[in-house]
Amino acid sequence: MPVRVTTARGAGFDALSDMGHFDEDLYALRKRVQRLATDHAWTEDPPSRTRHYITNVRTFAAEAGMLAVESAILLFRSRGDTRDADLLSCGRADLLRPGAEARSRPGGPAGYLLARREITVDESVLRTQNLAIFL
Repeated sequence: MPVRVTTARGAGFDALSDMGHFDEDLYALRKRVQRLATDHAWTEDPPSRTRHYITNVRTFAAEAGMLAVESAILLFRSRGDTRDADLLSCGRADLLRPGAEARSRPGGPAGYLLARREITVDESVLRTQNLAIFL
């Protein structure tokens, strides 16, 4: 999830290539999920009430039998009655690879696994207290 910046038209970029709100691999994602099940996940105690709206889904063929998927996300997040609710709007670009099930049954229903995800928020400054949730 690269950090967005507001630049003049024609600058050639709108995100910082060397800085992100987070940049996780499978190991880091597993650790984050494991941590949520412990007493150390105080940012999610009590848990956020969230609703993800996924729209404008488009798919494209990619290299080596992969599938590129673009979508728009609107996240509503409530932390109870003490803070205003958060709204987070972003675009998501996923790269899916065929799973073992899809490779073992040619011509059958395909199962895909997430190989890569890039999230681009629509705001330059995030107004949420933390990013302990999954987009």
